Amino acid sequence: MAESTPALSQTAFVQQLNFWARDASNESAALLGAFALGMFAHLPDEGSSTPVSLEELAQRIGGTVRGTRSVIEPLVGLGFVRLEEGRGYSLPASSDFLRQEGFAARMREALEGWLVSAKLPEALRTGAPVEWRGGSRDLLGWYRQEFLAPRAPAPSPTAADYEDRAVRNFLRTQALVTSGTVGLLEAMVSGPRPLSELAKATGTQPEALRVLLGVLASMGLVRQEGDAFGFSELAGRSLDATSLPYFQRALPATMDYWEAFAHLDEAVTQRGFRLDLRDPETAKRIYQQNASRITGIFVSHLKLGRKAAELVASMRPLKDARVLDVGTGSGVWGAAFGLADPSVHVTYLDSEHVLEQVKPNIAKLKLDGRARYWAGDCLSVDYGESQYDVILLPQVIPALPPEELPRLFGQLARALRPQGLLLVSGYLLTDRRDGPLDALYFALRRYVSNEGDVLSMPDFRRLLEPVGLTSSRGFEMPIQQVVVASRGDVPWPAP
Repeated sequence: MAESTPALSQTAFVQQLNFWARDASNESAALLGAFALGMFAHLPDEGSSTPVSLEELAQRIGGTVRGTRSVIEPLVGLGFVRLEEGRGYSLPASSDFLRQEGFAARMREALEGWLVSAKLPEALRTGAPVEWRGGSRDLLGWYRQEFLAPRAPAPSPTAADYEDRAVRNFLRTQALVTSGTVGLLEAMVSGPRPLSELAKATGTQPEALRVLLGVLASMGLVRQEGDAFGFSELAGRSLDATSLPYFQRALPATMDYWEAFAHLDEAVTQRGFRLDLRDPETAKRIYQQNASRITGIFVSHLKLGRKAAELVASMRPLKDARVLDVGTGSGVWGAAFGLADPSVHVTYLDSEHVLEQVKPNIAKLKLDGRARYWAGDCLSVDYGESQYDVILLPQVIPALPPEELPRLFGQLARALRPQGLLLVSGYLLTDRRDGPLDALYFALRRYVSNEGDVLSMPDFRRLLEPVGLTSSRGFEMPIQQVVVASRGDVPWPAP
């Protein structure tokens, strides 16, 4: 069983692995959801007539404007749909296959299999078809067909690319999730092992497990050495005993959204959210899990936070600064500022159950003497006036209802002292909202769970300038971007 992916560098392989674990299913959801919504029937051919505006497209498919945008933006980013600035969307000639009924039927069939793919662990343990909606589904046969059997030629290279991303990317994600669930990844960390031994260690049927190993081989994760199977060279360096637990933490978070993505069309047309994070109990469960996962990668995120603290220190002194960390999560951003200067005092604002996980993190860094824990909802607390020198919003904006942002930014601006800085971390879209792709996939995930949005710099400025934060700029950081805003009374760092 040979590895079948093109040769990659170690860095590129890790990026690909993380994509399959986190964003591949988001991408599939957008590409399949466009068919479920009948979107392509309403897009004119490029150059043949006037492009259709976002508002008009939403009306034609019977969807909300924001829901329609969350689906079509990734298609623009991938090049399958054209966006003409100020006019709207159209379909390029290279995407004419999207209107072919045979191709559409293939997409609809794949979407029908989305939920049943989550039963892959069961299929591996029994080696048999799984029960599904009063019948049975040969899930292992589907995987063989998609990854291990010869494929019929696609109408064009562009069609082949769309098909692979739409039909196979979510199956790749499910293969990775299942490999973690049954313990296969952990079983291969120590080196190649015979199929029978791996099957015993994972509680699976040998021939069923052979299918999964074949799928992983097609992804470049596994290679066969005689009768034994183990990690490929790149996978072995990326998923060792130290890094594997970190990698596997991302997989349950992906599965939290699995059912919601299967019903993306309902979210767009009916505002029917299968994972509704505006529901208090659902939000409590998901955010508590997220805080626990983030705590597991606290050290790596602390490095990112310290880079942000260095950026702020290059603009204004941090001595005796009062810092507010809104929606603190694991506490890592506030902690980074607490470590930047021994006189900094940090207030960590989040719900009570999240703060219980923050406190041990801060205590380990010996920062609890300069910490205040504020239990509350960031949309309902009173921030006061001229209270803080720096206010942090670490990945908070995408979790908030967009209609609440003008009021929130007004309150935060009021709470800043003179020469105060507001720092927002997370994804930042291009001005056209056509990339980066990982930010668009994150925005889709936020929409399908009835949360907030990912913003561009023009979006931020429309919110910040009316409340007096007239000077704002985006900065690239490792992993994420940050937006820094002030009243114009703080100089930007030297280039």
